[in-house]
Amino acid sequence: MKEREKVTRHTIFSAEPAEFLFLGLVTSEPDYRLTVMLNRQLSISLQHSDIDIVAGSGDDAPHFSVFTTSPLMLSLVTNRIPGNFLIRKLKTIDYFLVIHGVLDKVKAENLAAQIRKNPDITAVFLFNSTLIADRNIKLLVQ
Repeated sequence: MKEREKVTRHTIFSAEPAEFLFLGLVTSEPDYRLTVMLNRQLSISLQHSDIDIVAGSGDDAPHFSVFTTSPLMLSLVTNRIPGNFLIRKLKTIDYFLVIHGVLDKVKAENLAAQIRKNPDITAVFLFNSTLIADRNIKLLVQ
């Protein structure tokens, strides 16, 4: 009988994404219209990104649209498409406005306060990425 060779196992640790803040927006407006409203209201320039967020693998994996500023300061990400959600734990949220760069809660709260003035946006919530337990949360900062 042949002796079994000892199997060496290696554990690969993936780096968790850095903590970031993002806003959850609730609105019935489509993404392109919301982008125009935010651009005017905040004096920014969100533009449709060539790269969508793909949640899953295969040809039928859902694609979520992304709008970004240049340089990268903010990203608007769609949370829901028919039959799918990017972050299931936050399925009542329509869009995420991801704040890239410095983690500053005061600036994020000021941004949320500005967006709340828009009558077409029903609600605005401030989230911290480390407090959301969802495997797709890291896709927001790719």
